[in-house]
Amino acid sequence: MIGTNLSLVFNRRNKHLVTFKNRDVIIKQVDLSDKPSKKLLIIEAVQLGAVKSRLAEALNISRQTIDSYIGSKERFGTEGLLGGYCRPDNPGHDHGAGYRWT
Repeated sequence: MIGTNLSLVFNRRNKHLVTFKNRDVIIKQVDLSDKPSKKLLIIEAVQLGAVKSRLAEALNISRQTIDSYIGSKERFGTEGLLGGYCRPDNPGHDHGAGYRWT
């Protein structure tokens, strides 16, 4: 249990597949190897009341990672969460061929 009436059920044959349930009703099935889907699962689970530490342990990630995903979504929306956010003045990041900040 990752929260009151919330659970993650891992597929025995494929460790990347997980079923997210609320009161034993399937909410969604997610392939954890798909990073955007995994992030959305994490956000939805927390919104439904999942305990961050339990969720982190179940997914083998840190609680700080969960907090980072939540902060990104709150600050930059779903697009920022899924696409990643990079400050324009970050010199270590390649913004793509021919792209310049002015």
